[in-house]
Amino acid sequence: MNKKLIAASLLAAAPMAAQADILGAHAGAYVWQQKWSGDVRANGDTLDVEKDLGYDDDSGSSFYVALEHPIIFIPELRLQRTELEISERNDFQRQVNFAGATFNVNDTVDSTTDLGHTDATFYYEILDNWLNLDVGLTARIFDGEVRLKTNTDQGQIDVDPVIPMAYVQARFDLPLTGLYGSVLGNVLSIDDNSVTDTTINLGYEVGVLGFELGYRNFDVDLEDNDERAKVNVDGYFLGVVIDI
Repeated sequence: MNKKLIAASLLAAAPMAAQADILGAHAGAYVWQQKWSGDVRANGDTLDVEKDLGYDDDSGSSFYVALEHPIIFIPELRLQRTELEISERNDFQRQVNFAGATFNVNDTVDSTTDLGHTDATFYYEILDNWLNLDVGLTARIFDGEVRLKTNTDQGQIDVDPVIPMAYVQARFDLPLTGLYGSVLGNVLSIDDNSVTDTTINLGYEVGVLGFELGYRNFDVDLEDNDERAKVNVDGYFLGVVIDI
């Protein structure tokens, strides 16, 4: 009888313990001050995004959520969305052919470059103490475009590939201080296409709430026949995180 009572008690307690330990969640968001450089091409001339399109500084945002569990063989999941778009109106100083459209000297052109993307990352937690190390694979889903437009003409290309990227994130905690530093990297290099996306930040946690100051460098070189986007966006960001 005592053995049956003990077994029943353990079975009753198991769901409560599993509920307490099986899931963890991290979420964060930040505002990113961006500096743009590079060039784009579409069946015609190469345009410098600073000299020809007038791009300079802009701001964007990013937010993410990560779900963790104790099941060893199943990867954990991290979803992140990054808004990465800049628009400018500029008087062209030379004739330009872009995506089947011709823009003449002194044409006033509205241009938009959108490299916004969503990351779905599946990763394993290799270390989990004062040093945290995650390693995995990211599917980066672009849903952007490059568009040049006047009152009479428009040229546009879509930037919408889905690319696989290696993922690694390391975090270093300073015990008893609430301070930490972290590095996150996504990397792809296949044939003439390459993407390097690196984030470095310092943070401070109080309970479940944290604040971060960091730097992100996003470098993309995507080519499809005679269409190419070779762009670098970098700058500092300020964010908030929640760790449950």
